[in-house]
Amino acid sequence: MSNEWNNISEEEKISSVQAFTSAAPDASVNVEASQIIFQTKEVKMEIAALSDAFDDARFHMGGLDDPRIITPLGAEITLSLHNQDASHAHGWKLIRPTPPFADPKKAALEPPAFPGAEIAHIPPNEKGQTHFTLDQPGVYTYISPELKDGDIGLYGMWEVAPGH
Repeated sequence: MSNEWNNISEEEKISSVQAFTSAAPDASVNVEASQIIFQTKEVKMEIAALSDAFDDARFHMGGLDDPRIITPLGAEITLSLHNQDASHAHGWKLIRPTPPFADPKKAALEPPAFPGAEIAHIPPNEKGQTHFTLDQPGVYTYISPELKDGDIGLYGMWEVAPGH
């Protein structure tokens, strides 16, 4: 995960989290644990794929980089990906295997954990969207299947919690 969050002012942190929670009132943000927790079964989220121009490429949402996302079992997810990288394509996919990955290229080729849990190859400065249902509890990994030099790059954890 990136340390960029530690390098911004408290005012910027508060502003970023407030902007996210006003756009997603059914979610809470735990900054210290780097978690976004959704309470409802209808989840809409926007994720930005940020550029390698920063210290490292990363997914950014709710004021956090590569946060752990926690959603209830049975949630209907609508996810929009904004590729804010001006020079590289990115995508998004939710897979069953979790890190560490012995072979990142093999992990990137894994099928989506749920039908529709993938946004393929979004060119620089473009957007993509997908819709899927989380019908099995567990811990999954969201990744960008657009690998560069065999590095897994952008990824984070997603927990589907029964009884949440």
